[in-house]
Amino acid sequence: MNLRAYIDSGVLELYAINSLSEQESKDVEAMLARFPELRKELLSIENALESYAKSRWIAPPSHLEDIVVSSLLNLEKEKAMDLTNLPLINRFSDYKNWLPLVQSFGNLSIGEDGRFVKVLRHDDRVTQMLIVSTTDIEEEVHDDEHESFLILSGDCRCTIGNNERLMKAGDFMDIPLYEEHDVKLVSETVMAILQRVKI
Repeated sequence: MNLRAYIDSGVLELYAINSLSEQESKDVEAMLARFPELRKELLSIENALESYAKSRWIAPPSHLEDIVVSSLLNLEKEKAMDLTNLPLINRFSDYKNWLPLVQSFGNLSIGEDGRFVKVLRHDDRVTQMLIVSTTDIEEEVHDDEHESFLILSGDCRCTIGNNERLMKAGDFMDIPLYEEHDVKLVSETVMAILQRVKI
């Protein structure tokens, strides 16, 4: 067999970048087992591809590592959920991690205004509240704090400016600064973690 023609066909490069069909990959693997010189050629191709990738490597923004580490630490905090050290909610938050904390509060009595509100965290920078509501949340705008919320149960429709989004348990929403927003209940009751972070 003319191995040079096989090598020049480009099939080994396609195999190295996993761009062959399952059957084509099996055919290449059979050839690699049969001809050791092809395995050497494949190794050379893989090394060349790695060198090429390294030569084109672009360093990620310096703040990206901080964001990734912070997100991972936040996820770990959520698993242990401690009222004295609550994590910030974000798009990666798992609402199921918050449910045992909420259940530990016992009966959540709805007030005459149709809401139950419990402040979970309040400091110079962050306020987090558990809100259970049987009424719509009025329109508001924020210019000095980032607001976000994580739905724990129920369904609602959140309108930000002209955009509307149906939300259910597990959904997270960041509210942009200077945007009018409101929440209309779809289900009888909605439970959420509301978070405000000062800018």
